[in-house]
Amino acid sequence: MANNSGTRTAVPAVARASAILDLVALAQQPLGSNEIARSLSLPKSSTANICLELLETGMLVRRDGGYSLGRKLVELGGHYLSSVDALREYYDMCASLPIVSRESSRIAILDGTDVLYLGKYEGRQQIRLTANIGDRFPAICTATGKALLALLPPGEVEDRYRAKPGAFVKLTEKSLTSISALSKDLALTRERGYAVDDEEATPGVTCFGHAVAGFRGDTSAVAVSATVLTQRLTPEFRQALLNDLRTLARGLANPLASR
Repeated sequence: MANNSGTRTAVPAVARASAILDLVALAQQPLGSNEIARSLSLPKSSTANICLELLETGMLVRRDGGYSLGRKLVELGGHYLSSVDALREYYDMCASLPIVSRESSRIAILDGTDVLYLGKYEGRQQIRLTANIGDRFPAICTATGKALLALLPPGEVEDRYRAKPGAFVKLTEKSLTSISALSKDLALTRERGYAVDDEEATPGVTCFGHAVAGFRGDTSAVAVSATVLTQRLTPEFRQALLNDLRTLARGLANPLASR
């Protein structure tokens, strides 16, 4: 039997069970074994037997005359998440991506009106940046910071900055200096799905930030970034970089965080 990649597998039953779980996961309603067999072009008898076995193990449950995912999968997912070294995975994913692997990247959390850097990746196109692991930076001047601020309700963002007037730090001529300017920037960030530091932290340097929906075994939000010299940003390179950054964020996301 061929698996999802089109190659042959030595254990057809395992491949079929995996395909069944994938199909049930994507379905909007419980599926009967005959419907599963028809959708996957599998024999009805073996499909029914595999479904019964998955039911016995708790990976499937009966609901409304069909099959839905069972709690055993949540248990297994929890064990997987607890075993993942999330920061190690961040570095590994950065190194594996075609564009990000050549650039500078950071991963950070939001702490009040600052971002705290948890990790940094330096590719072959290294840029001299002052942000190192453990450093804090004003969130309004960074792409990671704005990506994380954009996750907060607008009222909460305003409250944080009104309570701390000194949070508006002007690092460059392009740094944001008011709540109204920040609100407009965050609205744009939410609309397009990523944040931009347009030379607001360092002249001549542009940074893109993408929030991560939970960080593997954690439910808290982090953000990842990619930083380049502004003069290198052609439209094609910008889009390729954003595609990689989106892939990085999705790869690090806790799959249970958005449920």
